[in-house]
Amino acid sequence: MKNLLHKEIVLCTNIQIVLFAVFSLFILIPSWPPAIAFIYPLTGLMTLFVRGLANKDIEYTTLLPVRKTDVVKGKTLYLCLIEIVVVILATIGGIIRIFLYKEPVNTDELQYFSSTKPTVSLLGFAFLSFGVMNAVLVGLYYRNPYKRLTGPNLISLFVCIIILAIGSFLIAFVPAFREYDQIGLITQISTLIGGIIFFILFSYIGYRSGAKAFANVDL
Repeated sequence: MKNLLHKEIVLCTNIQIVLFAVFSLFILIPSWPPAIAFIYPLTGLMTLFVRGLANKDIEYTTLLPVRKTDVVKGKTLYLCLIEIVVVILATIGGIIRIFLYKEPVNTDELQYFSSTKPTVSLLGFAFLSFGVMNAVLVGLYYRNPYKRLTGPNLISLFVCIIILAIGSFLIAFVPAFREYDQIGLITQISTLIGGIIFFILFSYIGYRSGAKAFANVDL
């Protein structure tokens, strides 16, 4: 599996994925909603399967001494790796942003917290959105890997944006999702841990669903 993941990194990484992953640093732009840092990388990930289809990635991978389920597992792990890198970059940018841009003395609280301040809980919602994307995209793609990907791409992107939007509203309206007092810390850390758990769970569901469907595909 290590060699298969190495193959994904070396042969399947395209400039769009790298560029849009770096766009997670847009979290540094003042007054921009921090969730934007995760929406841009999502659109970059949409190119992965499209480019793979054009480059006959499935045909090449299945010629290697691996099982068909390993083909799906390698792609899912690669997706997870990119998403974790995005979260790490956004976290670094978020920390810099918090210290770089101080809270104004006179400001509307709702506007400030919804468009300016990154939070730990936002990372939890980001992990959740990435997990859902993996479940939808991987699960749908391998049902027919030679079919156009417009549907799965748009569905997964739409659902992820909805999750991030809901998370942003919760952060804006519920103080526990943004404050760093005792209750706030418990809520934010719980949200992050829950997001990571669901990220792993949904990614596994996407892998299992995709592997089961791909096993029935006649290559």
